[in-house]
Amino acid sequence: MNHNILHRQPQDTLHIEPTPRTAPVSPSVPPSPLEDRLVAWALARGGRLLVVDDSPTNRLLTAALMRKVGFTVDTADGGAEAVASVAAAEAPYDAVLMDVAMPEVDGIAATRAIRTMTGPRAAVPIIAVTAHGFAEDRDRCVVAGMNDYVPKPVRRPELLAALKRWLEPGMPEGDAVRRTNPAP
Repeated sequence: MNHNILHRQPQDTLHIEPTPRTAPVSPSVPPSPLEDRLVAWALARGGRLLVVDDSPTNRLLTAALMRKVGFTVDTADGGAEAVASVAAAEAPYDAVLMDVAMPEVDGIAATRAIRTMTGPRAAVPIIAVTAHGFAEDRDRCVVAGMNDYVPKPVRRPELLAALKRWLEPGMPEGDAVRRTNPAP
């Protein structure tokens, strides 16, 4: 018989003090005033986005992040599905958040295919969302027709700032691109 086993009697109870509602569940950094303004802008503007990523986790997290700030979001798990979604959408998307490194049809090829479409679908702002952070990677995105670039891991303020640059009235249109500084 093992004498090291703890036996609990029915009268033993475990008492846990309730956590006050004001206590944070997990430590987090409060949003900055800039992030607050960007979230307010997104909630007021809304719109339809297409999130393209071959990673189910990245796709779901990015989509949830954008839904939380008021966007309607469709998803695609690769470049071929992204091209088909843009072409078949009842109304053009307001923007496409496009992963670059995907199997079969990558974000570069998908962007080039979208840019050959006619009408407003060809001019949809496409924002690269990728882990490739070197200057030459950004240049490939720009040459392919992407409008902006947000590095992974995605940070909500950076993504919202890129969307605002392209969705705010008076922002660049058509073939205009925003070149960002390469990562150090």
